[in-house]
Amino acid sequence: MEKIKITPLGGLGEVGKNLLLFEINSRVYIIDAGIKFSSDPEIDFILPDLDYLEKIKHKIEGIFITHGHEDHIGGISKLGFLNVPIYSPPLANELIKKKILRDQHHLLKDIQIYKPFNFEDFKITWFPVVHSIPDSCGLLIQTNSLNIVHTGDFRFDKKPIFGKNTNFEEINKLINNKCDVLLSDSTNAMIYSKSFSETEIENTFERVFKKNKKIIICTFASQISRIQMALNVAKRSNKKIVLLGSTLQKNLKISKNLRIIEDKDQVLLNKKNKKSLENENVVYFVTGSQGEEFSVLNRMSKGIYNNLSIEKDDIVLMSSSVIPGNEQKVFEVIHRIHGLGAEVNFSNIENKLHVSGHSNNSELGNVIRSLQPKYLIPIHGNLEMLKAHKEIGLKNGLKKENIFVLSNGDNLEITSREAKITDHENIIDEVVLRDNFAMNTEKKSNIYNENILSVIIKIKEIQDKNSIDIKLFDKSNNIKIINEVNNFILNHSMNEIFNTDEGWSEITKQFSKNLYKLILDKFNKKYLIKSLFIEK
Repeated sequence: MEKIKITPLGGLGEVGKNLLLFEINSRVYIIDAGIKFSSDPEIDFILPDLDYLEKIKHKIEGIFITHGHEDHIGGISKLGFLNVPIYSPPLANELIKKKILRDQHHLLKDIQIYKPFNFEDFKITWFPVVHSIPDSCGLLIQTNSLNIVHTGDFRFDKKPIFGKNTNFEEINKLINNKCDVLLSDSTNAMIYSKSFSETEIENTFERVFKKNKKIIICTFASQISRIQMALNVAKRSNKKIVLLGSTLQKNLKISKNLRIIEDKDQVLLNKKNKKSLENENVVYFVTGSQGEEFSVLNRMSKGIYNNLSIEKDDIVLMSSSVIPGNEQKVFEVIHRIHGLGAEVNFSNIENKLHVSGHSNNSELGNVIRSLQPKYLIPIHGNLEMLKAHKEIGLKNGLKKENIFVLSNGDNLEITSREAKITDHENIIDEVVLRDNFAMNTEKKSNIYNENILSVIIKIKEIQDKNSIDIKLFDKSNNIKIINEVNNFILNHSMNEIFNTDEGWSEITKQFSKNLYKLILDKFNKKYLIKSLFIEK
């Protein structure tokens, strides 16, 4: 009887470091090979257990990649010892080329959508899904007796910037409505809020680009779609786009070569060509959405990025979400930007700047109802996310014993008759330490042009003290003022603080006005209030 074994080495019980082993007849294939970023400043990133892969390398015959995000391809550079073919979509393929040795480029195999690769014991087909990087795919693995669907990271969008909408009905046709195993992305299993099309972000760009101010857009380097939307709007607004940061520029070059992005109107400029333009006519794209130490936005907030600085009344658009665990690093950067007098905007219901690349709770339920799998394996998420996905499966008619919430190292054996966890591998993460951690490149900059109070609030947890982050920029850092503001927020309901139904722009203005009055009354001091509400 045909037996499949599935063993995750990363990505289950955590966000990031995705790597899954698929074994059939003693032949092993790797699905994705990512890294996880650490909140520890001494650690660059974390890899799955390379020693374990070394032990079984004689069995490993190939690597299958779903898309080009670092949490799915970042570990490829450390797997050269396997010397096996790497099958991936075109954009991921080009990104991987930059990570491996030139004499291993022959191992890279371009896939074509819906065109199967046939192996001795199974065939595998890549199918398109919408995600926050172009060329994202799910996988359909078909053996003699089993149909296995691996969604990759995915979402739905009726008007995607690139490609077509995710379509599991098309997969049902390929498998004759017989899905035996569904491995499905769990990242947003706990998110109930309604999603929206990424094209709505272009409307926000349209409004902001009309302002006669320097605009800085911070996003993930892989968010090629945001660059395309900015190009569309910049052309209509008579502005130019400048990309700052080597990773952004590298991804742009690859995207142009693959004809994912086209710039027929030459809206994109390099830094040298920009010199003849005023800052108000330029929109800067930068990296640093997660507070990374050497990112462009972080260095700009410290005043150490070339000749370009953040100044009073500049607008910074955070066209990204904050990855869990990175909050404090991001908030430190935002506080510094506020201290420089600039305006910072995160996505909200009025000004949409970011949409997640992952499907929410109800959409995951729709997938289960559509495919009606016999077995469900939630993947890509921490334990709470995986359990939430299990609950979705139960609500949509799956049997409890047929849903497997796995941990990294678990071995799940599947046959046409049954599925069961057999044993557990003892695996240990590989930690990559920063080589030059002791080096301090921060340059002191004068950000005390006036007294500024910076407040960041995660609004869905407003009664939790840890959801409020406050900093003063007035040379005194008066702890009494910070405590007074903290108590004011915690001791009032949302309605008492805001007292308005006019939307987030008015809410922010009124909140800042209330704090201004409070500090003036209590301490006889005038502060410029910089407030930022983040919807979690």
